[in-house]
Amino acid sequence: MMINRAIINFDKSILDQIHNRSLELLQDCGIRFPSEKALEVFRSKGFRANGQTVYFEEKAIIDALGTVPAQFTIKARNPEKSICIGGGDYMMAPGYGPPFIIETTGEKRDATLEDVHKFCKLVQTSKCLDFNSSIVVQPNDVPTETAHLDILLGTILLTDKPLMGSTSSEVAALDSLRLAEKIWGNTNDPVMISLVDSLSPLQYADESVESLMVYAKAGQPVVVHSACSLGTTGPITIAGSLVISNATTLAGICLSQLLNPGTPIVYGLGGSPTEMRTGGYVNASPEDAKHTAIVTALARYYGIPCRSQGALTESFCLDYQAGMESAMMMTTAALSGVDVSLHTCGTYGSMLAMSFEKFIADEDLCGSLKKLIKPVEFSEEAFAMDLIKELGTSGNYLMQNHTMKRCRTAFFEPVLSTRAIHIKWQQMELREMDKRAGKILADRLSSYEKPDIDPMLERDLVRYVEQRKGV
Repeated sequence: MMINRAIINFDKSILDQIHNRSLELLQDCGIRFPSEKALEVFRSKGFRANGQTVYFEEKAIIDALGTVPAQFTIKARNPEKSICIGGGDYMMAPGYGPPFIIETTGEKRDATLEDVHKFCKLVQTSKCLDFNSSIVVQPNDVPTETAHLDILLGTILLTDKPLMGSTSSEVAALDSLRLAEKIWGNTNDPVMISLVDSLSPLQYADESVESLMVYAKAGQPVVVHSACSLGTTGPITIAGSLVISNATTLAGICLSQLLNPGTPIVYGLGGSPTEMRTGGYVNASPEDAKHTAIVTALARYYGIPCRSQGALTESFCLDYQAGMESAMMMTTAALSGVDVSLHTCGTYGSMLAMSFEKFIADEDLCGSLKKLIKPVEFSEEAFAMDLIKELGTSGNYLMQNHTMKRCRTAFFEPVLSTRAIHIKWQQMELREMDKRAGKILADRLSSYEKPDIDPMLERDLVRYVEQRKGV
């Protein structure tokens, strides 16, 4: 049973309209699937298809939604770090897919495999992040065709948290499963989650469809996500954006359940405005945040877990804009009841770049939000009635056992943010946030300890990657 953590709610009649209009698009316009393998599945199940376009009846969508589990657990290499999706907690992963790194100087450079490894170490040592993205950055110093192997091997060896599989191609998805099988022996239970993005309007790329099929057949969880740029690849209105993207997401979910009923799915949908003066893509806007709130309500409407965007910003430095936009996006997600967010740490400039210093700063934001959504305790001990009566108007609570027992865990304590008086702040050696973040970053990386892994398993994983790369 899903736990409703939402503070922001929507009238069911609005959700009914979005759903019914989405069904209208699925029946009248259909969704383009440029994959003969997917088309064969639909045809074999009696779906109407015209070329690469598949049309969906309401019953097929309802039947598919009825087999998606409301929650599921993803096993981690370290069992203590396994995560439950859909159980009421907010699971977070860092940036996903950026090809660049932005330094504190403002310089933009190509990301490398060394950057991937540094981010893996930060994920492993993070108190806030629950798993790593499958492409925390896209390394430019290794061949694109096999980069997924290097990234996944780094994640497996440098972290023991849950994994994300690659969806860059069908081959990459199969590689991801084979590496997972070397760890767990079989993949009958969820051991990695993956992300499949659609294309707008009303279609999927062939590599995304075939990756989805690989994971669905194996019963591995998939985030099925659709989004459009308002005014260019979709309607300029949020209502129109929701309908076109919801229809596309529902079609992808339907395919997954046709292949393997009960495949765990995370529902994803977004939408960002087009900068009408330039035609550029904009994220971390109020329109983005509204999508997050409504989409989370739609996921509850369908009874399945939900994914949203994370600490996004259009900024390229650790300034007020970066903090404001990131906080708006993440707070909306947290209070709406989102189950999973990608991009929660480190993302700059329309998700095109990552920053190590912003990663550190975003962790404070993530930690504070996890504390914010934690239920308030209302036990007899928490009310402390006997102590309040005993001390009356003259008491000092600081040295009481009630306070002493709880003082180390009662409040959120930021790692980066300052809580000093003005004169202490003036005396700080590193007053600027990016410089303080740089110091924390250096300390984290220098104190990193690689998690335990069986040497034979490690050799087997490395050997597979080397053989696949032809080394």
